[in-house]
Formats: sequence, C-alpha cells, structure tokens
Amino acid sequence: MDKTEIDILVVDDQLGVRSLLTTVLGDIGYKVVTASNGDEGVLLAKELRPKLIIMDIKMPVKDGITALYEIKDQFPDIMVVMMTAYGEVETIEQIKKGGAVGFLLKPFDIESFIKYVNNLIRGKQEKAYA
Repeated sequence: MDKTEIDILVVDDQLGVRSLLTTVLGDIGYKVVTASNGDEGVLLAKELRPKLIIMDIKMPVKDGITALYEIKDQFPDIMVVMMTAYGEVETIEQIKKGGAVGFLLKPFDIESFIKYVNNLIRGKQEKAYA
C-alpha cells in the first residue's frame, strides 16, 4: 500500500504539537488528520479508521488512556502510539494493557520519530515502550 493512502490521526490538546506532527508527517507523504482531545479522537477513529493513531495521554474532555481503551475495544487492528511528557511506570503499564503498540516520551527526536512511524506503517516495528 502506498503511504499516501494511509491516514495517521494525531490527537493532542496542544496546537503546536499537532501542527508540528502534521507538517513532519505530511512532508514525508502521509495524510494526517488531527483532533484536540480524546473525545474527538475516538469519533475520528470511528469515522476514518486510520492505520495509526499518535495520541497524547493528558488532555481535556477525555484523556488519551480512556480514548485508547475505547478505540482498541472497537478497532483492535488500529495501531496506537501514546505520547506524554510524564513517563510514570503505572502509566506505561496502563497503555500496554490497553493495547498501544508504543510509547513516546516528549520531547522526542524528530528523525527517530519519522523512522519509528515509517517502520510501524510498513509492519517492521515491534511494540516499543520507553
């Protein structure tokens, strides 16, 4: 499958993060859609069925962990990578249990992020947690 056909949903309450990831991923050919909270993320996941969701954990309206569980319950084939500035062990355990394929600790290196996303989309990346 050509990567331009693959949708990536970026869910983060910070406009700057959404804009940065949209630009970075768009520049390498991915179609990117964004949401500003977990509630919007769940709705867009249902509507668009993206191959990959990159989602923040701490957000208003609905947090990322709650959204992760809802998305994976309905669409277990959608890959979800969680990101946060807070890497507590309990949080990592919750996202593993919820079925996320990975965890990114903010801030992260953009070049490594691009390689990671490309490998996930191509099926060459195993689960990875910081």
